[in-house]
Amino acid sequence: MNKDQAYHQIALACLKALRTPAGASAEDPVKELYSVIDNAFESQFALLVAELEDSKHRLNQIQQLDPQRHTLADAQAIIHYNGTAH
Repeated sequence: MNKDQAYHQIALACLKALRTPAGASAEDPVKELYSVIDNAFESQFALLVAELEDSKHRLNQIQQLDPQRHTLADAQAIIHYNGTAH
């Protein structure tokens, strides 16, 4: 995920919160918007953490390759593998 995609998702969440009428007091919309922003950032952060974990796993796999038996192509295959868990 790139920065533009992350910001776009956060902006969409903010717009949705602004369009949805909140409670009776003037403070409620502000708190709701803060909550939406916080949740959106947490979601984006979780995606980044997942990407980081995937990258660390791939680097560990590459590190464990035996240079006597594996080539650069083997490391590249690990980098570019897009398998699914299901």
